[in-house]
Amino acid sequence: MGHSRAYPVFRTTDADAAYARARALSGLLTEPRDEILVEALIGTPARVREVAKIVPGAWFEDAERQTYDPWGDSRRGRFPVWVCQEEAPREVELPFLCAVGDDPASVWWRGTWPGPRGHPQFDGVQVTFHSDDVELEQPAATHTVFLHVRRCPANRVRELAARAGCEVLGESRVGW
Repeated sequence: MGHSRAYPVFRTTDADAAYARARALSGLLTEPRDEILVEALIGTPARVREVAKIVPGAWFEDAERQTYDPWGDSRRGRFPVWVCQEEAPREVELPFLCAVGDDPASVWWRGTWPGPRGHPQFDGVQVTFHSDDVELEQPAATHTVFLHVRRCPANRVRELAARAGCEVLGESRVGW
């Protein structure tokens, strides 16, 4: 099994700039998957219901790790509610982000980095909004782009990041 290594490569207070940089990086992936992964920590019942409309089949779990019914009695769950859909259609990216608003959220694109060390299970790009953390557990005023790799030398990570005008900003973290 194993995990990817997630390198922060771009951080900004401008959500549009973070999204654009992540899309530029994702455009470098060969054999990109048709689906994306979206997740968020949502703070209100109204936003949960809006996301449920936009991302059919998403999983919802309250702060006590209990399944949360977005259409049920919102008083029965503890907020924030975590939502995740590992195989969301690409067209939900922007509607999902609009529905989430200023709650921590993330979009992930998977594929394979070009070259001999690419790994389709672990390669990809993630952008987190209102969080500097891969898992969204650390709220922030900034948005961060992560480059995910499997066994990849540091100079290769720097080269991939530079192709989209990014640079490695710190140590890698455990990714997916």
